[in-house]
Amino acid sequence: MRLKTKLLIAIVSASPSLLAASPSDTDKVHAGWNILNAPYTSGSPVDGFTFEWQYFMVHDRDGKFTGSIGFVLADPKGRLGKPSNDGAIVPSEIPSLPFSVMPSGASVAVAGKWADGSWLSNYERLQQSPSIAADGKGFQAKDDKQGFFAALNELETVTPAGGQFELKGKTKDAAWDLKITPEWTERATDQAGVPFGPITGYDMGHLPGEKWTVHMQWPRTQVEGTITNLITGQTIEVSGHGYRENSWGRWNFAIDGWAFSVVSDAAHKVQWAWQSYHKSKTTDWLDVSFEDRGRLVKRRLFAHADELRWTMSDWKFNQEARQCVPNKIEVTAEDADYRIKASYDLSKDQTPMLSSATPLTKIFVIMIHTPYIRGTIENAKTGALITSFEGQGGGEFSTIRSVRGAVDDKGCARFGEKFNHEYEAIKRGAN
Repeated sequence: MRLKTKLLIAIVSASPSLLAASPSDTDKVHAGWNILNAPYTSGSPVDGFTFEWQYFMVHDRDGKFTGSIGFVLADPKGRLGKPSNDGAIVPSEIPSLPFSVMPSGASVAVAGKWADGSWLSNYERLQQSPSIAADGKGFQAKDDKQGFFAALNELETVTPAGGQFELKGKTKDAAWDLKITPEWTERATDQAGVPFGPITGYDMGHLPGEKWTVHMQWPRTQVEGTITNLITGQTIEVSGHGYRENSWGRWNFAIDGWAFSVVSDAAHKVQWAWQSYHKSKTTDWLDVSFEDRGRLVKRRLFAHADELRWTMSDWKFNQEARQCVPNKIEVTAEDADYRIKASYDLSKDQTPMLSSATPLTKIFVIMIHTPYIRGTIENAKTGALITSFEGQGGGEFSTIRSVRGAVDDKGCARFGEKFNHEYEAIKRGAN
């Protein structure tokens, strides 16, 4: 804890912008990148921790590749580091630091597993004059020195009911060219407060003004195109499904973190998406949609309402991540009508996403998950099975890295307890 406190004090002291007033909140979904629009155009005590990402899961139906691609915009005003050769993406009267604390500007992250069981995990800052659209989802960034680039093109205007993205890029180990379109659009929405709509947490982080909005705008997508393994030189045709999330806010997640997982089952018409944020109590929830006797049901269940609980178990120390990580996860949700259970094994389905780009990225790890998830939905009153579901899913677990050496299994189990027992057991459910 002392390490976290010292790091926070150092960062706050480094930027005069952190003394500015905090903006008012909004759940409004903008047509463009949200952090390039109000209220993020106003100053904030945590301006330097402004982030947004467009995140896409890719699950080839034949298992040739399963993973994720994320386009990231961080600190666009350059409060905590110079984001590009030409300065901040958004003009600012306050000068940037002489060195980068944050991975300010544009970055791209790609990770996943190939059919032969090998892994891909690249995070690259693309510093060379990035172009990000305030009135659309366009993202163009490159690094000519290394030959890397990332492009997110909005081929058709993106809404919950439709649209199309083109994803192109190249990093150290992969190149991709993909088309993404939404499926099951009747389950998607821009409306706050309903399943798969945006939700904002105000109890994030450790500094005043931190907040984070998560929008699972396209909970199920169709994915078509190619991805190339640059280690082997093999280009594969990808045809399958995925998930798209747009999340944004002001939050120093490098000393906090999250856990989440998503799965779709087309045969049983089930969409299941669980998210948990370590410090927050308001953004621990499950969004689920399914059919009950031919009727579409959509539910959002919260942990703080005693409708949701989870267990992350079989904790082991991962040498590369330099942290304890869970290998098994079980999630149970229940309201007055339904009991929803899901579980998955990560022992062969996770890899770390690491970066040495800045001091903050060096102390943080995201474990990329590619689990096969199985679950059931029951009538909460009678216990009768409504439907089952299973499928190739994805997810993540992230946290600050350990400053110690290897931790034994007992130590990892103790470390993991805080991620499991934040809430009472579900009032209506069994243990």
